[in-house]
Amino acid sequence: MSPWRVRCKECGNVWVLNVSYDLNEFTQLYHYCRVCGKNTYHEILEYSE
Repeated sequence: MSPWRVRCKECGNVWVLNVSYDLNEFTQLYHYCRVCGKNTYHEILEYSE
């Protein structure tokens, strides 16, 4: 698994998303935010080791 730091564009919450693929090809993704309680766009910040 590859850990990536992402930030919710709605509330600004930063968290680590573990995925099995490289996110360098993307600038954002649509994912569930636990803070907002809904699916929102997230900005991909960096690969986190």
